[in-house]
Amino acid sequence: MKNYSFKHGVIAIMVLLLIVLGAAAALAQGAETIVVTSPAEGETVSDVVVVTGAVDFPDFLKFEVFLKAGDNSLHGATGFSPVINGNLAQLDTKTYPDGSYQLIVRAVGLDSNYTDFPGPVFTIQNDLGAPVAHGEVFQSFLYPPMSGLALLRVQNCGGYNMEFDYTSPEGFCSNGNYWMMGKMQDATLCTNEDILVIPCEYRGTAWPEDGQGRALTYSFVAEAGKVYDINYPVGGQLIINETPGDERAPTDTGGLDPMDAERFQTIEEIQAGAGAMMAGSGEGVSATKVEVTQVETTKVVVAEKGEAVVTTEKTTISAETTEAILPESGQAANSSRLPFAVAGGVLILFMVVGGVVAMQRGKQTA
Repeated sequence: MKNYSFKHGVIAIMVLLLIVLGAAAALAQGAETIVVTSPAEGETVSDVVVVTGAVDFPDFLKFEVFLKAGDNSLHGATGFSPVINGNLAQLDTKTYPDGSYQLIVRAVGLDSNYTDFPGPVFTIQNDLGAPVAHGEVFQSFLYPPMSGLALLRVQNCGGYNMEFDYTSPEGFCSNGNYWMMGKMQDATLCTNEDILVIPCEYRGTAWPEDGQGRALTYSFVAEAGKVYDINYPVGGQLIINETPGDERAPTDTGGLDPMDAERFQTIEEIQAGAGAMMAGSGEGVSATKVEVTQVETTKVVVAEKGEAVVTTEKTTISAETTEAILPESGQAANSSRLPFAVAGGVLILFMVVGGVVAMQRGKQTA
């Protein structure tokens, strides 16, 4: 009995560790590819501009788009899913002063470290005299997250400031509290905040800061890979709906499984795809200058159950830029939405403790 209990306790620990390691491996995305195909270097833009290109890297959590003018960096948009040959952001340039800007793409990993990639320098010219206070489009595209998380877009559609909190009755889930400005009368869009959470049941309250409205409570279950729209208040009620999110460009393979062969594209293919996207609009497109430093081809041979050997080839191109514009890589991003490392560590601790308990019980019953 002693050997039986000890053996099964060890097996249980090994199986659970393999599950955790397998889940961690599944979080890794494709090879690092950061390419901006539009706007082009030196281009002059106005009104609403769609930023296109590719952002994909291992241990993907999110990417952020900044507009840098001199020493000032203005946040433009955030993406929570890899994009390959598609739309990265939608910028309403009327909300920025006219002038010259450099596009910066920040790649943020699951460990909260980030790397900044300098993009094209372009000019905004709307001739408005002063930037408008409220944009007409959501600058962040809402694609379903691929890191085993769920995505919430919380919108304050009321005319007063509000607070929004969320927590879970389950263990090791996300929690937080946000203050959100009220929607202005001349604004087209509601004030919004995008939030990544661990898939769990969530409960919380949305309430007006100045007491003009009433506090509304809610509860719902967030599932992995799904997007939820939370509106307060709509007709006096808090509305929560699952949404498919924004539609990807037809050329975008970022939404595919990380191991799908169709997901991998060379920089030349990305540039060609960008040209195809822009052809209908009559606008030209040129790729950001990228120095290709390494080309690596990996062949994978699969043979199983006597079947014919199938050989596939995957080409990885690593690109390098010459200087860092924002703070150097390795600094922590300002984010409280990185729960996987902590949850994984706690899970492993529970597995080890459970294994020890199982072994002790085996000794006692021997």
